Amino acid sequence: MTMRKLMFVLMGLLTIGAIGYSCKKEPVNSKLFVERYLTGKWPLRIEIKTTIKNDTAGRPDTTTFTPADTTTFTSDLKFIRRATAVDFTIDATGENIKFSSTPDSTWHIGYLRTGYFKLVHTRKEIVGTNVILHVIERDFRK
Repeated sequence: MTMRKLMFVLMGLLTIGAIGYSCKKEPVNSKLFVERYLTGKWPLRIEIKTTIKNDTAGRPDTTTFTPADTTTFTSDLKFIRRATAVDFTIDATGENIKFSSTPDSTWHIGYLRTGYFKLVHTRKEIVGTNVILHVIERDFRK
């Protein structure tokens, strides 16, 4: 009876390990894949703004959005949000997206999953001897 329980526990652990391995975050390395993947409507779920001063993070400012706040990435490389259209480009490795807004902004694609992805924008500012990083993370889910 004990051997049977041990096998059951071992099989359960192996199953959990296999599921965890299959769900791990994989880097994206294809411009064409990212362009095709992003095409469509994506509700902006959450935005987190964090200020990091001299390697010390401040309290994050989190904004949760409603399903009405949906963005659209079109196949002709346009980003549409709240009736404003902006061109965008994906770099050759498929890791960054650059919007042609004023001023231009480049966002890192944190990860892509079946029904969600994350964009991260980091701006570095030097004030006197202080190094300040402003980080914005946007989480999109279908």
